[in-house]
Amino acid sequence: HDALSQQFNQRTVKKEYLALTWGKLEKQGIVDGEIGRHSQNRKLFTMVDHGGRESFSQYKLEGYFPPLSWVRLFPKTGRTHQLRVHLKSIGHPIFCDDSYGGGAKNARSFHVKYTQIIRRICKTVNRVALHAHRIEILHPKTKKKMKFEAVIPQDLQRALEILKNG
Repeated sequence: HDALSQQFNQRTVKKEYLALTWGKLEKQGIVDGEIGRHSQNRKLFTMVDHGGRESFSQYKLEGYFPPLSWVRLFPKTGRTHQLRVHLKSIGHPIFCDDSYGGGAKNARSFHVKYTQIIRRICKTVNRVALHAHRIEILHPKTKKKMKFEAVIPQDLQRALEILKNG
């Protein structure tokens, strides 16, 4: 347990997430800065200028299917709600993430031609559209690299099919 904790503390664990986000992201990017408690809602977090904890994530656009992006996320730090906060901070909140600005109300910001597809995806994905996809650690005793992967859940697979096929 100590050896695994140390890997997380030293940020040598490689984590990969997948998410559906609102709008079109750049092909790749970095989001970093301090994360702290939200001033009005203490259950939520936000980017702050000072007094927070450092955070760092990289992302890579896997595909843009208007009006949503399918993105691969690589958090280097492990702050509470980090990916949700980071994506909101760059104007691309995670689909169905009501707490961080990605709820169905976002559909109003997009052309009416997307209304039908957004409704279909809302019926398919009724949760924050974020998936912990892969993790890589060193085995505490053998020091061999170990990779664990979780298949993409059916609701997200179905949402991607809907987006790709209209």
